[in-house]
Amino acid sequence: MKSVIYSKFATGRKTVVDLLTMVAPRSVSAYLFRDIDMSWVGDVRSDFAKNGSRVTVTAMLLKAIAIAQKSHPTSRSELLPFGRIATYENVVGGFTVERNEDGADTVFFAEIEEPDTKQILDIAEELSCSAKNDMAQLPPFAKQKIYARLPYFLRRLILGFGTLIPALRLKCQKATFGLTSLGKYKMSMVLSPCICTSTFGIGTIEDRAVVVDGNIVVRPVMTISLNFNANALEISAAAAFLEDVCRLMEGSLADEASMTLVS
Repeated sequence: MKSVIYSKFATGRKTVVDLLTMVAPRSVSAYLFRDIDMSWVGDVRSDFAKNGSRVTVTAMLLKAIAIAQKSHPTSRSELLPFGRIATYENVVGGFTVERNEDGADTVFFAEIEEPDTKQILDIAEELSCSAKNDMAQLPPFAKQKIYARLPYFLRRLILGFGTLIPALRLKCQKATFGLTSLGKYKMSMVLSPCICTSTFGIGTIEDRAVVVDGNIVVRPVMTISLNFNANALEISAAAAFLEDVCRLMEGSLADEASMTLVS
């Protein structure tokens, strides 16, 4: 009887592994956590549903994070050699997508450009396309498939230069923030590795007892984590950034940020 079963490493996993082994270790990771009262989000989604539109929490998160990141330039900055800082002007939301590639379940990194200026319904449509459309029609996926099939040394060379030269980095990956959600698996919280300027982990929405105006009430609550590179972003600036994201999701900054959610 065999004590070890060997199998071929999934091609699609190579991109993830390369990012984890070459990009994540360069960061001095720091984490912040915050609970979000999702009552307002639930009301907004219900309003959309009444009009026949399905809007996911992920779509609203991408919008909220993008708006907050536009107001916090340091949250889209990276540390370069010799004490230089690169700040990316265009906000691009990155998120993980699970797809079956060559018979294996694989995680791909998808992107939505300038979600801070897009309507929620448009973001929701792009999310749906990333999950359902043929991978050949999705440029980020196509690039990752090409990259994953390159020889080991060439992949590492490209990624190595990408961490040093922002213009090359943008050719391969445009995301200024990343989002990973495991809510469908009922995980309360996710600590994602820091492979982007700001990386968010999204837990499930669950009913919790909270204190409102001195009274204990039950509200839908979601825990969000922010992983950032402490070398490039001060913890106080990261806290202000995360707080703006949470306030947007709770509805208090909707008008000020021109977050048009209901058409």
